Amino acid sequence: FYRTAVQCYTRGDEQLQPVINLVMRQSNMLPKYRNYLLLLCGIWVCLSGCAKSKSGLTADEYLRLGDTQSSRNRQQKAREYYQELLTNFPESHHRAVAQFNIAETLFREKEYIEARFEYEKFLELHPAHGLAGQAQYQIGLCYVKQMRHYDRDQAHTRAALKAFRTLRRQHPQHPLIPDAEDHIRRLRRRLAAHEMSVARFYYNKRAYHAAIGRLLNLVQVYPQAPDLDEALFLLGASYRAEENFVKAQQVFRTLVDRFPTSSYISRSRAQLRQLPDTGIVLQ
Repeated sequence: FYRTAVQCYTRGDEQLQPVINLVMRQSNMLPKYRNYLLLLCGIWVCLSGCAKSKSGLTADEYLRLGDTQSSRNRQQKAREYYQELLTNFPESHHRAVAQFNIAETLFREKEYIEARFEYEKFLELHPAHGLAGQAQYQIGLCYVKQMRHYDRDQAHTRAALKAFRTLRRQHPQHPLIPDAEDHIRRLRRRLAAHEMSVARFYYNKRAYHAAIGRLLNLVQVYPQAPDLDEALFLLGASYRAEENFVKAQQVFRTLVDRFPTSSYISRSRAQLRQLPDTGIVLQ
């Protein structure tokens, strides 16, 4: 039992940790009394795992049954076992895993709204648990699964981006960080495509002021966007339509300098020749 208590101490058991920390901080306590308290903690852990519910099952057995049902793609039945564990064993050290697994079963059933709620509940109850990073990653995936086409509302895309950035900030060494970074890059490209789609719509409707706002945001926030040369051309053309010739020339000049092989080069040069002289000389 003493060994069990020490193992719980070293692995950071959530239920036992505060008690053991209190014991270990009492530096003036005689070693034999400290050992006795650790012994009692070990007994408590063992009993919490071995106690039985009215059905005669232990917390360990409920967890194993839930895992078995989930592996057989019987997610609802698995949730029932996990929920029984949570209901019947309020002191079990398996509660955190059961809570996380409930979210996992919902995710596998593509119930992404409910799954996200359960992942968030897990993080609220167990923010320092070893599965916290994975739960945060799964929240991002739930939003990814709900994303709409890039020319529609992108609220879920922005929420997914925020979730993956939270993972990167709170768990910088987590093994899922490389995958999160890939998602962040894809999500940013998607948001850039959305901005470009809206900007084209405004430009084609000759709503140049609105187009300028979208294009400026695209150029400033997503400087690596694949359509950046087109964005600059439309921005310059919008400034010209608004008779802001100074900014139009600056934008066209930027396009010529930064994208010498762009398909918009010839049209940009033509625009520069047609604009009134503003003191900007084209090389």
